[in-house]
Parts: sequence; C-alpha cells; structure tokens
Amino acid sequence: MNSDSPSDPPSDRATTRTRRLTSALIVAMLASWLLMLSPLPYSLFSGLTGLVALVLLILLIVRAFRERRFTMAAFGVLLGVPAMLLIIGGAALSVAFYGPMAELEQCRASAITEQAQSECEATAQSSTVDWVNGLFGG
Repeated sequence: MNSDSPSDPPSDRATTRTRRLTSALIVAMLASWLLMLSPLPYSLFSGLTGLVALVLLILLIVRAFRERRFTMAAFGVLLGVPAMLLIIGGAALSVAFYGPMAELEQCRASAITEQAQSECEATAQSSTVDWVNGLFGG
C-alpha cells in the first residue's frame, strides 16, 4: 500500500515526510563522518555531504518549530548545526591546505618507525609555514 496516497490523512503524510527527511539526514551525516575519516582526496567530499545534511537539518528544525516540538528543535540547533559546520569547516581547511596535507599523508603512509613519523610532522609544519608565507608574500 502506498503511504503517500491522496486518501491518507494530512497528519500521516506529514509524519511520512518527517521520517523520510530524518532518514535522509541520518544517511547524509553518516556519509559526512565516514568521508571525513577517509584519505585526503575523498575527505573533501565530506563538505558536500555536510552541506546536504545541514540543509536537511534546517528543514527538520523548521518543521519541529511548526509542530511545537521545541526540545527537538533546540537539540538540532545546539548540537546538529555546530557539528555540521565543523565538518564543513574541516573540509574547507583541507581544500585550503591541500598541498601540505597531501604531502603529510604520503609521508605518514611511507613512514615505518615512530621517528620517521615525527620527522613527517616536523617537515609538514615547516612546509605549511613556507606555503602560507608564499601566499602572503612574507
């Protein structure tokens, strides 16, 4: 039986829409989180899925306010929006510092010992400083 048939009461259709939005939000948030943990070229897509999740979250917050479910709306505003903004901001920083971060990931992948990994960190820090100085002409 189709749950979106015209014979359904309006409250059932609204509930179905809310469930679909919530399901899509959960999938988008999970995808953002998993992409954020992936290696660099793929982690940039976490910003895109984070943006999708933020739009869905805002739609659900507005719907919660309309239905006078203030606790759910406050939960979304206080926890969901900042979390999505952090994921989007992390992806934006990854784009901004793509060169030095890609070098760091390659170095870490080839480093076997603890000392080699610490050398990668030191090299990445100096590379980042040089890169930023080159951008601003310093």
